[in-house]
Amino acid sequence: MSEEADTETGRDAAERFPRRTARRERTRARILEAARAEFARAGYADATMNAIADAADIHVTTLFTHFKTKRDLAAALSDQEIEVFGAMIAEAKGHVPFFKFFRELVLSTAATRQKDGDPKTGQMQALQRDPELALGWLRYEEREVRLVADYIAHDYGLDPRKDYAPYLAGQILIASGVASYTRWTRVKGLDLVTETRQALDLAERMARTILPLEPVNP
Repeated sequence: MSEEADTETGRDAAERFPRRTARRERTRARILEAARAEFARAGYADATMNAIADAADIHVTTLFTHFKTKRDLAAALSDQEIEVFGAMIAEAKGHVPFFKFFRELVLSTAATRQKDGDPKTGQMQALQRDPELALGWLRYEEREVRLVADYIAHDYGLDPRKDYAPYLAGQILIASGVASYTRWTRVKGLDLVTETRQALDLAERMARTILPLEPVNP
């Protein structure tokens, strides 16, 4: 069956059985939250489908009807994070200058991780470090950079399909957050917010040098 046929079948089922579909979506959301927490607690390699099912309060066979493997779960979590990030950008674009939006988001995320920990951290560590998820991490990072590049291009009146500047600037900025977080996890006694601000200051200066002097859509 083709992908379009699968989509149509799913849409038809949702229309015919709305309560069943809503229940399935709630179960899926619960599974994803349980998986995120379990990856953070045990690490991706040691997390098990049984433990995730227990945390989601479902039978493991129900879990497998939603996700066949841990890799599928990690991919779904990545998709979820990108969708949230994309929605934030869509809301801010045209109203908040890019560099203000990005700085506030990155620094607030760093502050939250340092103070309370972040259940997303285990997922991100897994994507970056586990060989099984290496391709998934590359795809996640690529999508993240493209969202940032599109925002930059909008503010500076550039075409991201023809101009490398927004994409390269996005890569530099995303890399600064990854670098500061990685350093914080490896060197004891560092302040994550301070590390993030220092890396972001450098990255922003570098990014601005390859962009026009002033945005056209501030």
